Amino acid sequence: MTIVGTYIDRALSAKTADRPEFQRMIKDSAKGLFEIVLVWNRKITSLEIYLKDATLSDETADEVEQVLERAFNGKDDSYRVINMESLLDAMDRVLDMMTTLLAGIAAISLLVGGIGIMNMMLVSVTERTTEIGLRKALGAEPYQIQAQFLIESFLLSFCGGILGLAFGELLVLIFSAYADISASITLSSAILGLSFSGAIGILFGWAPARKASNLNPIDALRSV
Repeated sequence: MTIVGTYIDRALSAKTADRPEFQRMIKDSAKGLFEIVLVWNRKITSLEIYLKDATLSDETADEVEQVLERAFNGKDDSYRVINMESLLDAMDRVLDMMTTLLAGIAAISLLVGGIGIMNMMLVSVTERTTEIGLRKALGAEPYQIQAQFLIESFLLSFCGGILGLAFGELLVLIFSAYADISASITLSSAILGLSFSGAIGILFGWAPARKASNLNPIDALRSV
């Protein structure tokens, strides 16, 4: 062991740690500091190390573990080294899991909403069979009928997205007021949500629109 300095035998406190000679000891040798402190004062229960270069955190943690292992004669249960980078990695993994979970819930919600829109449009096609027959009898092309129902499905879903966005913004405002933090829905998130709403309307409205465009005008007029 290399002795880097000596210090009087008394309890370590925040005032003691701020003294110049103690700071010089820390600056000269972190390993020496650990070896001296662990032998010098058993009252120390924790030590914090701050690095200027965060890329050296793993290397520094390994060195600290080696020092503590020598100081405690290989007793692993006598100490514990916590690397903040590992905690951040664990937090990132938890956030990734939460993001995946929320994405799954959002996907199920979109699926349920899309099925509801498709059912509503199928009912609308059934109720408007006579209107479709008259339009075809007057010369309307199948693509025009299909475009009409696709636009209706898109508008229905898009308006639902606007209502959902307004409700979400209201919840954010209420949460910000009670939690005393600044929070808001970003423009990119709003555009993304409305885009998904419109896409769901077109996707699930395709089948009802296709059904309406393929109706035989003679069969449709028989329902008058």
